[in-house]
Amino acid sequence: MINDEAVIKRQWLSPEEFSEGLAICEMLPGPASTQLGIYTGYLRGGQLGAIIAGLCFITPAFLIVVLLSWAYFR
Repeated sequence: MINDEAVIKRQWLSPEEFSEGLAICEMLPGPASTQLGIYTGYLRGGQLGAIIAGLCFITPAFLIVVLLSWAYFR
């Protein structure tokens, strides 16, 4: 999905940049999709772009878990 959106549709990254980022993210522990989203943000906006991309990627899932936890324990 990131390839379709960032490389093909919006052309934020070249295919080479995407392949390099994917290779790096596959070597690191943790979810590659999150890391690749942060990498894309970094290439587009530097450190601030990486922080914003990371927050935008992680926050929705975090809020859903908090809401479900609250509803469960209520």
